[in-house]
Amino acid sequence: MVGFWGQIGFEPLRATRSERLTADLQWTGREALEEHADEDVQVGIATHAGGPAAMANRGDTVVWLWGSIWGFEGPDGYTTVDQPAAAYCASLYEERGLGFVSGLNGTFAGVVYDREDRSVSLFTDRLGSRPIYYSRSDDGVVFSTNVQSLPTHPAVETGFDVEYLAEYFTLQRTFGVKTPLSGVERLQPGSVTTVSLRTASMETDRYWHPHRDPVDESPAYFSRRLAETLVRAVEERTDPETEYGLLLSGGSDSRLTLAALRAAGRDVRCYHLADWVNPEARIAKRVAEAADAPITLLKRGHDYQAGALEKTPQVGNFVGYFNQIHASGFEETLREDVEYLFTGHYGDMLFKGNHVPTPTVDLGALGSFSLPVERDIRSVGAFVDGRISEPPSYISGALSRSMREIYAANVSDEGDRFVDHGAEYGSVREATICSRCPLTNGTSQFFYYGTLQTMPTGTPFLDNRLVDLFLSTPVSTLLRGDLINRAVEHLDPELAAIPHGSTNVALSAPSALQEVGRVATAFKRRHLSAPLEEPHWTAGPWTNHGELIRTQNFVRETIDEHEELIRSLPFLSWAGVNECYRDHLAGADNLAALYTLVTFLRMPVTRRLARDNRTAAPTP
Repeated sequence: MVGFWGQIGFEPLRATRSERLTADLQWTGREALEEHADEDVQVGIATHAGGPAAMANRGDTVVWLWGSIWGFEGPDGYTTVDQPAAAYCASLYEERGLGFVSGLNGTFAGVVYDREDRSVSLFTDRLGSRPIYYSRSDDGVVFSTNVQSLPTHPAVETGFDVEYLAEYFTLQRTFGVKTPLSGVERLQPGSVTTVSLRTASMETDRYWHPHRDPVDESPAYFSRRLAETLVRAVEERTDPETEYGLLLSGGSDSRLTLAALRAAGRDVRCYHLADWVNPEARIAKRVAEAADAPITLLKRGHDYQAGALEKTPQVGNFVGYFNQIHASGFEETLREDVEYLFTGHYGDMLFKGNHVPTPTVDLGALGSFSLPVERDIRSVGAFVDGRISEPPSYISGALSRSMREIYAANVSDEGDRFVDHGAEYGSVREATICSRCPLTNGTSQFFYYGTLQTMPTGTPFLDNRLVDLFLSTPVSTLLRGDLINRAVEHLDPELAAIPHGSTNVALSAPSALQEVGRVATAFKRRHLSAPLEEPHWTAGPWTNHGELIRTQNFVRETIDEHEELIRSLPFLSWAGVNECYRDHLAGADNLAALYTLVTFLRMPVTRRLARDNRTAAPTP
């Protein structure tokens, strides 16, 4: 694992205690570790070995940075950054003060310690892509990018908050700045939080909020801008001397990333994950070959998911479940082959409109499809209804109010601002359409966050210029403009001519034909195809995890292994756990509830708090 932890205002910890907190940031044991301590501030940081220095000293200022900075937007325009990010931030701070953060283009979390000013400032990127969690007391502040580490600090008094934990079990994430640990919150996205060592005050400044300002232009304008901006983003963060990899599906987001890498003149090795050489794997191979890129099939074995359950929960930040670090079992292969791994992650988040609520048409046995028309969400009630679902049977008995009441208690509409679990938006509609700020409000973040831990990794779609482009794109264009496919066509018509893995229709085909192809392909695979060799195999990139639970025993074995722990936690019901599992075996879809549960059971923080008898802090 990589990231940092620190404390502000406390006596320095003994070496054994601080080393434990720093070691808790590791994933492989090969990370580079560094610590700093004086009478007021102590910081430990873990980085991928061989990477740039994550700490920079400049006069009376020390900067720590986890992540990457590619550019800076200042009074004189946009400048590309070609020096280590921590050193660059230290020089900007000296020139501009904390205002420098608002101009940074990158994915990052950082710390500025100003000895002269006697202050420590924690800062996050626009979308909060690299989280900072903190706990505050009268004596100081403890922070970490790994929420599971915080309870090991002697000054952090916490336990599980049952209602936020119920949100995690029900919705596979916690929202806004909230966490299931009482007294522990996540710093705001797009913010600078400053702690004064003189007064012990703590102030947060949001330097950026998502604000939609649609431009009246054609879909072709936006798809062309998307293609051109993505190529610039790739050019800025790559060089010809580095060996790059790409997780390539048979879909369009990673294909657009490949097209951008190719347009930027960068060589890349592709990787495709699958359980067998299925139709999507064959399409991914066609795409790679058309781009003259070597491709390796990363074939998941019989015990792949069971192995992931053993390993990945240690980096869980309550933002998903164990299997979502999809390539975790192939990290050795990837690290040996390439120096940096690209994904096409979050392309759909920004430019496919999949975060915009739309009505669904049910065709019965033929399947279903979404109409590309926005379903208007204007009230708090409608917003909450779009979020909630029923809690799993194993925690429902511990709740004194419904999930709807729990979620609604964390939402408020104050006219000029709408607040969802502490995250602020301009309106209910902006909270809906811009729900990926922070990233966890719209979806699980575990693939992105977890993949960062395995090796230097990133997606070119998390770029300020692309976020601005998204905010300027009309919702109708997001839903009906087919922007990702058209951008592929702009950059590489040969790649666009190859079918999409889930539609069997070329990306260059009209969007209406794409939707018909999706429904027809799904129907054929569900009703007309011969049974596959294994029940959990599919024709696409994903395992059928519902069937995997029914045909393999690793979930049942994990539950039984942790029976004593389950019975000791006052908010979990052993009978409810077994009911949830039995119902799934009988045909119910309890995949998310079961996978979230077993992830939780294997998270180190669960054992830590249970061992210390800190397991049932009430919701205030």
